[in-house]
Amino acid sequence: MHSIRIKITAVTMAAILTSLLAFIGIGYITIGKESDRNSVEKMNLLSQNVQKTVDARLDSLKQAVDTADYIAEDSLKNINLADYGEKGARTPEQQKQLDAVIKGHCDKVLGSFSSIANHTNGIVTYYYCISPDVGSTEHGFFYSKVGDTAFKEQPKLIADELDPNDTDHTTWYYMPIRLGKACWVGPYKAHFLGELLTVSYVAPIFKDGTLIGVLGMDALFYSVRSPVQAVRVYDTGFACLLDSKGHILSHPKLDMGKTLKEISSNLSPEVFERENNGTELIRYDADGQMRQLSYTTLTNGLKLVVTAPVKEIFSSWYQMTRSILMIAIAILSVFAVLTLITVGAVTKPLQKLTLASRKLADGDYNVGLDYEGDDEVGILTQSFRRLRDHLKIYIEDLNNRAFTDALTGIKNKGALAVFAGRLNDLIRHSGKEKDLEFAFVVLDCNNLKKINDQYGHTQGDIYLRTASNAICKTFAHSPVFRLGGDEFGVLLQQQDYRNREQLLQSFDRTVETINAAVENPWEKVDIARGIAVYQPDLDTDVESVMKRADELMYENKKANKQYNPKIAFDAIQY
Repeated sequence: MHSIRIKITAVTMAAILTSLLAFIGIGYITIGKESDRNSVEKMNLLSQNVQKTVDARLDSLKQAVDTADYIAEDSLKNINLADYGEKGARTPEQQKQLDAVIKGHCDKVLGSFSSIANHTNGIVTYYYCISPDVGSTEHGFFYSKVGDTAFKEQPKLIADELDPNDTDHTTWYYMPIRLGKACWVGPYKAHFLGELLTVSYVAPIFKDGTLIGVLGMDALFYSVRSPVQAVRVYDTGFACLLDSKGHILSHPKLDMGKTLKEISSNLSPEVFERENNGTELIRYDADGQMRQLSYTTLTNGLKLVVTAPVKEIFSSWYQMTRSILMIAIAILSVFAVLTLITVGAVTKPLQKLTLASRKLADGDYNVGLDYEGDDEVGILTQSFRRLRDHLKIYIEDLNNRAFTDALTGIKNKGALAVFAGRLNDLIRHSGKEKDLEFAFVVLDCNNLKKINDQYGHTQGDIYLRTASNAICKTFAHSPVFRLGGDEFGVLLQQQDYRNREQLLQSFDRTVETINAAVENPWEKVDIARGIAVYQPDLDTDVESVMKRADELMYENKKANKQYNPKIAFDAIQY
């Protein structure tokens, strides 16, 4: 006759083994799907991080050309081309006068363009190529610093000498003319830069339907390619660049111009038709190795792809699974022996301990553990009690850390996600009802980069804390969040929602008081802001309200820079 200890041990071991096998079977399917989803998210995050780095360089180039484009078109407002006749019918005197007008126009553009170029990182050339339809002796300007530390004037680019059929070299001139708008070009071999691979952003300048010229800036392709080449994904993974037709532009092993079919028969341009792969899991076979990729689209239309072997992506999961199995086997063996020895003596206190552990697992950290025996169960109870106390402290500390910004001490973006989640639940349940009221304020600290660069990051931190204190002082009854480096947000509800206009006015007075009492730039407060009110017929979630507030904040920032009181007032109000 088997003793109860053996019976309990046998039943317990059988139950654990059965549960473990069921867990492994169900977990293999469930965890496999979850692992696939997590791997896609991680690969997407990697591609998005590289995209931000590259797009930051490209966006600075685009903004510079857009600014120069505006200046060029503005300088043409008072010019009437009809005064100088039609091309082919102009008299020598009319052409001479028109050349003089175009030269004056180019001088104005050059004065601004050179300043813009000198303050734009990554730019190697800037130019203005005048159309032969308006200029005969005036061809614009061309400056380059390739091989030098500063921009130097180069021989002008003459439109009559550009071959429209030589698409490998002159696409920078003819593409924006064909499209009739500013566009990205490249990478292409720039004949005026010694065949260097170049990425350009170019804009056609028109006046009364007549092409005046093409204005643009260039960055060498290596400045786009270098952050991509520096990426390392897992152990042997990498990032590469493709054009819109699926041709390789940058790859650690394949030459430029190769096609996707030369990588894998599973890949085709259709795979990359969207802006990014989203949640789609993309795997392919390359040289007998299964790989996984994620991609996103750069601001100039190129596709940024990150790829890694599947076995590397799941290597930690495989190792963890093996470790868990080994630990489980060891625990089962030890547990069988210990159960045979101690089950009779510890059954009763173990029941109490089990009950306490369940409450603790459910989050009840005030559970009582009153067994004071001096045996193993007593020691286990004491240890469990200490674990409970430590865990309670740790969870409280972890919650504080997880939802608190370390620099300012206010709530962080994680805390905002919790608040937004609760409000989104209310929005979903209330539908289009009018009884849900809230507003969101986005505040952006101006000149943080300038303070960091001129005075140091310590002063920049002082600036952020001062701004945070000013915001918290005004919105003392509303949750304040730090959204990013120099951006804050405030969720207004109930009384603060109803008094939002007075609070904004109070904030202005608080800022004036702070700035009047200090002298150092980093102790002053200069904040752009925008406020958006939840509109049931317009907003489907909190994020849409935040987006509108963010857009109004940027309008406010722009309005303050342009000294336009009406725009500034509109952005601040709604």
